[in-house]
Amino acid sequence: MAVYRSDQAQLTMSAEAAPGGDPELISGTLVGGSSDIDTTLSADAPAGATQISVADAEDVTVGDFIRIGGPDGAAATIGTDVTEEFEIRRIVHTSATDGAGTYFLDRPLAFFHPSGDTVEEVTNVANTTANEFYPYITTVPGIYEGVTLPDFTPTIEPRYLLGTSANRNFTTAYSGSQSFNGALSSFVVVNATPLRFPIGKMKTNPSAYLDTSDHTSELQTAAKKGDVWINLKNNTNLDVGGFLHITDETGTAPSSTTPITSGTNPEVVKVQSTTGSGTSTFVQLSQPLRFDHAVDVNVQEVAASPTYEHTITESFDLDTLTWNVLFRDTAETAANDLQRRYVGGIVDSATISASEGGMLMMSYDSVPFLDMIHNQEDQTDVGTNLFNSSNAPAGMPRFALMNKITGSDIDFPTTEPYYFSQGSFTLFGQEFARIRNVSISIANSVEPRYYISPRHGRHRGPSEFREGRRSYSMACTVALPDTVASDATTVNSANEIFKQLLLEGNYGDGNGLKGFAITLTFTRGTNDTITITIPDDGTAGTGLNEQGAFILSAPYNITGDPIIQTDVDILFRNMKIVINDSKGVYI
Repeated sequence: MAVYRSDQAQLTMSAEAAPGGDPELISGTLVGGSSDIDTTLSADAPAGATQISVADAEDVTVGDFIRIGGPDGAAATIGTDVTEEFEIRRIVHTSATDGAGTYFLDRPLAFFHPSGDTVEEVTNVANTTANEFYPYITTVPGIYEGVTLPDFTPTIEPRYLLGTSANRNFTTAYSGSQSFNGALSSFVVVNATPLRFPIGKMKTNPSAYLDTSDHTSELQTAAKKGDVWINLKNNTNLDVGGFLHITDETGTAPSSTTPITSGTNPEVVKVQSTTGSGTSTFVQLSQPLRFDHAVDVNVQEVAASPTYEHTITESFDLDTLTWNVLFRDTAETAANDLQRRYVGGIVDSATISASEGGMLMMSYDSVPFLDMIHNQEDQTDVGTNLFNSSNAPAGMPRFALMNKITGSDIDFPTTEPYYFSQGSFTLFGQEFARIRNVSISIANSVEPRYYISPRHGRHRGPSEFREGRRSYSMACTVALPDTVASDATTVNSANEIFKQLLLEGNYGDGNGLKGFAITLTFTRGTNDTITITIPDDGTAGTGLNEQGAFILSAPYNITGDPIIQTDVDILFRNMKIVINDSKGVYI
């Protein structure tokens, strides 16, 4: 008998443009006929929307699957006739009357759809050719061996009704709130993919451009976060597989191959395909955009084999994640695959760590999700309280049409890890050579909110997550450096950590607590580093929002170790991570 094995399970993830919007281009088999849904949007539908307004809301059965965006009819070719985002959602409620109405969806939209976009009923998943779909939930977070999956956790509440037949037992039970809580235990960091999600946003600049006279352009229309097509004023001699730098600057086209680095939210994108020429040049991207970009923003083609600088800084609102998990049995029977997709995940707490003799590691200690979908279409007795569409299978609760993400779709990492032996640790402006381990903890104090709202079907999970107070801490074990005289001022001496503990970050200038700076760097090769800077500008100062790090404890205990060591606990208020590597595009 075939069974599911842990070593044949796969987790991939993607960022979301809005909480709960799992991104993938997915078409479907059109229903056709006089009773199918064939209408258009009567208003813009932004990413994150859970309901859409349509021009004609007739002929709807709760449970119908619809494709929003994409071709008008079955004949159009994705990428040629269609250069816009499209996706499938399920109708869980409708205000349908004669004429216009509203469809309520099983989960939020992944993309922005303008008024007038097509809305058509579909069955099954049409992914027989590369032009009909494109999966974006294909990124591996790192080298992992175990995952606590955020599977559905219901709350069944017993109620005790007074009466002669109660007999001390509960009278009835009702469904309460639902939760989806997961974690990704310690995994090897092989690139910058997992680093930003507990912290904020990542902006990217390349090291060089191609000849700007032939490879420069501007955005013809504004681009929204999550878009996978952009419209350029000219094709800049684009090659499929090439990279573009969206500078987030206007009117500052370079006069040389030196990149523009002044943009507020620059990013690099990879060309998946191109259509048209001149002002009708549409570019399909390998990953959705991380930021909004205004019309006329400069777009420059990146030089061959460049390096990239990725800067991760704090943001108030964290981007959310989609996790896709596929179980395939030992017989490799695709029909038996169990696929689950968790949407709207937010990294509540995380840890970045490294220990002597090991590698740079990370863990997502707590990741709550808004909801989930799956591919389990039916059961022996579906009962009477499930979807019953005329043009689609009845389906279990949370059943959805989605792409099956297999091994051939996955962006497996090919780079080496970052080793502890390649690291350097600087405290108080001096490098300490005897660091045995270091661990950085990030906590976002995420709170789920369950609002009174028009939710439909069996969806009683969180309405949203709200980030609370952010906190950072660091723990490290330091084998003490060489000794110096008690009146010496050598910063990297055996007594310095003890002195810093006594000073409490107050250096006697009369301005109060200042703290100190910390730099942690892992070097994998030339132009291949991860650098963590505390505070984010690298300079500790006095006053509000300027302070650096503070030592909370550093006991000089007597143990059996051959060198006296101290376990240092550190508090700090913010940080920045800069990654230099050869990988241009991150989710």
